[in-house]
Amino acid sequence: MKRLITYFLLLFSIEALSQKNASEDDVAKPAITAIGKPDGEKTEMKIGKEGGSFTSSDGKIRLIIPEGAVSKKTNFSIQPTTNPAPNGNGKAYKMEPSGVNFQKPLQIIFHYSESEIEVNSPGLLGIAMQDDKGQWSALNKAITDTVAKTLTANIKHFSSYVNYSRAKIDPSSARVKVNGSRRLKIIGAFTDETDDEDDELTSLVVEHLNMKWSVNGIENGNAATGIISVSQKGSAIFQAPAQVPQQNPVAVTVQPEYSSAFNNRYNVSRLVSNITIYDDAYEVKMVFSMAGGSVESWGGITTAKDEGSFVVSLQKNKPEIINIRNQREVTTDNCQKIILNPNSNTGIFHVEGAKQIKITPANPPGQPYPIVEVYFIPHPIELTRFRYICPPPPGIKESAMGKIDLSQMAMMMFMGKPAIPQYIKFIANVEEQTILESPPGVKEFYYKVWVKKVKEENQE
Repeated sequence: MKRLITYFLLLFSIEALSQKNASEDDVAKPAITAIGKPDGEKTEMKIGKEGGSFTSSDGKIRLIIPEGAVSKKTNFSIQPTTNPAPNGNGKAYKMEPSGVNFQKPLQIIFHYSESEIEVNSPGLLGIAMQDDKGQWSALNKAITDTVAKTLTANIKHFSSYVNYSRAKIDPSSARVKVNGSRRLKIIGAFTDETDDEDDELTSLVVEHLNMKWSVNGIENGNAATGIISVSQKGSAIFQAPAQVPQQNPVAVTVQPEYSSAFNNRYNVSRLVSNITIYDDAYEVKMVFSMAGGSVESWGGITTAKDEGSFVVSLQKNKPEIINIRNQREVTTDNCQKIILNPNSNTGIFHVEGAKQIKITPANPPGQPYPIVEVYFIPHPIELTRFRYICPPPPGIKESAMGKIDLSQMAMMMFMGKPAIPQYIKFIANVEEQTILESPPGVKEFYYKVWVKKVKEENQE
C-alpha cells in the first residue's frame, strides 16, 4: 500500500511578491538543500562491542550504541551544524563514522524545548535525515514522548539528522515595530506519495496549500491588532498597528481551507506565530555555564548550561516585561540519566516578571538618556536533580556501570536563594551594555547579563 501523505509534512513557502503562476506553485518538488556547516563543539567518544552512549555538546541529542553494534573500538562523533532543513528546529547534527552499516540499530534521541512547541502541537514534530545529495527524508517510526519532551528513533547508518516541524508559520515568533510590517510564510511538510508506507524513511517534497489567516481570532485582523494581507499561496504580509496593543504579543494563526474530514485525516488544526509589537524596547539576555570532571572520571567531562532572555517595554504609561524565555537548565556528560524535576529545573537564571519598573527621565546635559531600573518578582532557584548511570572511566574493566544518585545532592550554596536577576539597571540608549559578568580568569564557570535596544529584525 502506498503512503498518500503522512500527517502534514514538509515545506511550502512563497515569496510575498513572487510572480510564479498557480500551475508552477502546485507542482511538488524534492526537498533538497545545501549541507549544514559546523556550528558548535564536536563531541567524540571511542565505543567498542560492549556498547555505550554519549551526548552532543549542547545537550540536544543523545546517541545510544547497543552491545554488539560494532565489533571493535570505533570513534563516534556528533558535530552540531547549521540547519538548512525545511522547518528545522535548532541545529542539525552530523554523525560519524559515515559509510558504516551497524550490526544492530542505534538509537537517536532528540530533546526538544518548550519554545519549539509553544505555538504548535508536539505531535507535529519529527526527525528527518539528509543524504549525501542533500535530499531530506522523514524517519517514519520516530516516537514522541511529551512527558520527557523527546523524539526517539532507530537508525542503521550515520548522516545529518534534525528535529523538524511538520507544519508551522515562518517565523513562529517575531518582533515588529509599531506601523512596521513583516512577511510571513506558511511552512508544512509532505512525504512523497510514491514511497512505500512500510519504509523506515520517506523522502520529503515541497508543495503549497491555501490557508485562512487571522489575528487574535479576527479573520485578516484589524487596526488595533494588526492587519494581514494575503499576497500569494502560503504567504502574507502582517502590518503592525499604530500603537502597542493591550494583548501583546498578538497571535497570527492559519487554518486549512478544507473540510473537517481533511483536517482529521492529516491531523492539522491550526498554526500560530506570536508577533510582539514594540515601540521603545530593550532585550536583556542571560547566560550561565559551568564545567567539571575529566575524561578519567566517572561520567567524563560534565557541563551545565542555563540561559534566558526577556524584553523591557517602555511604552508610555505601561512599562512592562514581555517575551520572557526561561530555558531549562541543560547538563551534558557521558551518563544515562533520569531528570527527577524536568518541569521545574529553572536553573540559576529565571524571570517571573517585574514587581516594579522605575524610569528616571533624561536630564541633559549631565544625563542625556533615561535610566531604567527593574525590580523582579523573587523566584527560588531550583537546579536539575538527576539519577545517573555512568560508564566507567577508561582503563576500568568492570562490566557494570557505576550508579550515582544525585537526587538529594543540590548545590548547597544556592539553596533558598532567589534566582538571578533580582534587580537590573541600565541606560535607555542604543549602546549594548553589560549588566553583570563573571570575573575574568575564572575557568570553572561563566555568567553574563547584558542589554541591547530592540531593532527591526532582518527578513530573509
